[in-house]
Amino acid sequence: MRYLKFLFLALLFSALASAQTNKWSTLEELTLVLPEHEALAQFEGEWEVNIQFHFDEKEKQPLKGAGTADNKVVLGGRFIESRSQNIAFGMSITSIAYLGFDVRLQKYTLYSMDELGNFAINAYGDYKKSDGKFLFEGSTMDYVTRENQEFRIIYDFEGEDKIKYEVDFLLPDGTYRPYINAEFKRK
Repeated sequence: MRYLKFLFLALLFSALASAQTNKWSTLEELTLVLPEHEALAQFEGEWEVNIQFHFDEKEKQPLKGAGTADNKVVLGGRFIESRSQNIAFGMSITSIAYLGFDVRLQKYTLYSMDELGNFAINAYGDYKKSDGKFLFEGSTMDYVTRENQEFRIIYDFEGEDKIKYEVDFLLPDGTYRPYINAEFKRK
């Protein structure tokens, strides 16, 4: 009987010790900077921005603007912080975005907010290195209709000094309507 108690206690302690080791090794894995994080470094730098807004799909002429973006690697290489300032349709528009890679989901992440609204958007996506494209997808509530709206955001690297950017909304027929197009050129 004593032997069984000793064996039970020994097994219990080794299970607890093993659980602690797994907990800390998992925590360490979650904090590593991975090649996926390193791919985000392409965004780093100062950029000139030309932007077009297609707010009204009936209007064939987009509203145009221009400005700058300053993208920095932050938090030990885990995120890109993007701060941009644009002048468009008579307004100064500041925006802030954070791009990262979520090791739990194995997806790239985008969290963005700007002065055109009192809300932020979240999107998740992938990076296709062979095409040089980051593709994010998400959904947001349309401010006017209060309906859910699916969208996609594409960052297309056309070399190390040029990024084409687009935001498109998914239509009921499965096609996408352009909402914002921009071109970033490295300063």
